[in-house]
Amino acid sequence: METITVQIFKDDVYEEVAKATDYTGAKLIDGDEGARDRILATDSDLSDLGRFWEESVLATNERLKEMIVSGATKQIAVTTTLQPKDVETQSSEVPSQVTRTGYEAVLEVSKSFDKGMKDNVQSALRNFFIASIIAQWFKLANKGEAADYFNQAGEMMDGAERLLYSRKRPTRPSD
Repeated sequence: METITVQIFKDDVYEEVAKATDYTGAKLIDGDEGARDRILATDSDLSDLGRFWEESVLATNERLKEMIVSGATKQIAVTTTLQPKDVETQSSEVPSQVTRTGYEAVLEVSKSFDKGMKDNVQSALRNFFIASIIAQWFKLANKGEAADYFNQAGEMMDGAERLLYSRKRPTRPSD
């Protein structure tokens, strides 16, 4: 068996949740002037509602339990390139190490899994987290659309699972 590591960063997910809820609230102003303020998930709301993140982690771990080696929220060291300020050098980028909070899963996949699909799996799981958190938020703030987002989250998880079970096409030996 082979392993792949998938990382989903909390700040990225929360930013997308805030954008989607802001957009939804802005579009629902017909007859409801307070809709945008009620539906928008602000940074303070999301930090107070961290349980939605953890519920998404638990749902992911449960759904992928047959292949998960480890899966948890943790501090993840990420190397980024920063533009130097007030420094004139030949190189315009400086590598830097930062720590971000995120979900990291180590998944055991078949030897014939196409590792080129790892980014697609990561994207599908990230989209699952976004849709799941929006759905849970909408249970409180916009009940009418919560079911749609729960369905979307389920479709994203199904897609990630299909990708994880996919295999590379076998090749014929050429002797």
